[in-house]
Amino acid sequence: MTTKVYCYHCMTYHPSEAMRKVMTRAGERWRCVRSIEGARNNRGERDAFGQRQSELNQAKARETRERASLERRSPAYCY
Repeated sequence: MTTKVYCYHCMTYHPSEAMRKVMTRAGERWRCVRSIEGARNNRGERDAFGQRQSELNQAKARETRERASLERRSPAYCY
């Protein structure tokens, strides 16, 4: 079973094989290979990668908000 590690860059969990430790000002952090390779591209490709990742993050946040909203509307009955 593969363990999942949190990527500080794209804010999602990835298999540990797809992750690398990188040194930041805040110390050592995990970052996915996909985001590392995306950062090596030219400016236009980096911007497109960042835009796609932002759209994914916004969709995930919207889904979380909607789920929380539905849970608040439906009463939890205890018998």
